[in-house]
Amino acid sequence: MKMEENNTESEKLNILKELLVDESHTIEDLKRLVNKSKPFIKIESNSGKILISPEFPFNIVEKVMLYLIGVYFSKEMGLNEGLQVTLRDISESIHEMPTSTSGPLGGLINKHIVKREENSYSIRYHEIENQLDILTEKYLVLKEFKESKDVKKIKRPKSRKKLLSHQDKPSVIKKKEFNEENFNQAIQRYKLKKEDVNSIFNVDKDFIILIRGFKGSNLIETHIKSTLLVLTANQLYFSLDETDASELRRALENSGVDKLVSLSTSIKKFPSLIIHKRGPIGSINNSYKLTNLGLQKGITIIKDVLNNTKNFSIPTKTKIKKEVAPSISIEKEKLDKNISEFAKLHDLSEEKLKTTFDFQTDNLRFLKKIDENSRKVIQITLLMVLGVILKRVYYIDSFNGKKLLRDSHMSADRLDLLDSNKDYQTYFSKKPKSAMQLTYAGELKALEMLKKVLED
Repeated sequence: MKMEENNTESEKLNILKELLVDESHTIEDLKRLVNKSKPFIKIESNSGKILISPEFPFNIVEKVMLYLIGVYFSKEMGLNEGLQVTLRDISESIHEMPTSTSGPLGGLINKHIVKREENSYSIRYHEIENQLDILTEKYLVLKEFKESKDVKKIKRPKSRKKLLSHQDKPSVIKKKEFNEENFNQAIQRYKLKKEDVNSIFNVDKDFIILIRGFKGSNLIETHIKSTLLVLTANQLYFSLDETDASELRRALENSGVDKLVSLSTSIKKFPSLIIHKRGPIGSINNSYKLTNLGLQKGITIIKDVLNNTKNFSIPTKTKIKKEVAPSISIEKEKLDKNISEFAKLHDLSEEKLKTTFDFQTDNLRFLKKIDENSRKVIQITLLMVLGVILKRVYYIDSFNGKKLLRDSHMSADRLDLLDSNKDYQTYFSKKPKSAMQLTYAGELKALEMLKKVLED
């Protein structure tokens, strides 16, 4: 009886072992994996350098994965056994800036495709075949289909499969569904009549076209008014506060709005009304979201059109005054005294302050590296700790963020996008980027962050 039980347990274990994944599986199937890799990567026999095929238009995510797959194979061959693959190594090997690589790499880590141990990155071996299959389908199967289509004149398929099953997905925009009850409640809330609203918008098969009221005195005003109207219509008719960027452009184009090539530039100037939500780097998935203030302005435009009033206006170029941050200037003796008093008041190590920051009479620089993958987090963290020191040590309230980042050898790329970040909106005043300023909440948070930076 006992022998039968042992046999049963042994059979169970043999069946369950089929679920186990370990390094030996990859080695056993090495020939198959190498064949799948050959169209995409090559490895130099002497140096072990990974060469990614220039034949295909790989995006950054794909190049990062292929490089790490190549490193895995090269280590199996004994070429790069002790190699610690850092962010800088990956960026240099795929010919991209670290600031452009860090985001996609972080996304792959979050999706458990890539693992990080200390500062070294590697592909998870059980993901190799899955990712190679996805790349094969995208670049080889579709390529063969396209070539055969040219010969046989086969119609192009209406859709293409996405690159990565694990790639970051854009924010999901709800399907449009008109609900008359919700619509009636919305227009009643804003004291509007159905026939009046329908005189401004034409909704045809869930698609919105502006009939009137969107033209302004200049291009920027036209862009902002028309965008607010389309987004407001989506809110009223379909209870949607977010609209796909391509859908917005189609609606504006069909409504007769001109020069849409500069639409995003116009919208970017008014983040308090419209938030531009971008997808992952390299992604074409973008959307526009109405803020509460933006919805109020949209309703104001509707009432202006109906009542022939002019309550909506946006600042013209002549009204926008760009505030310039003051230059840093302080006497050496005064600076040393202020540093000492600042350290004592906030229970900070004066020695660590001076080894972490380069205090100059006409400049302030951060000397260490912030261990974060996100460009936005690095920029906000650095601007906050530098900003609080400028305020409490140099007695300067506003500062040039771009200059501070560049002087500290940090990326100042896409600084104009920080307005959409929740932390930025909380901790910084909404001044032009040439004269950033911390809010009171920002100062308190910056002091906490400064203590943490000095402890690391």
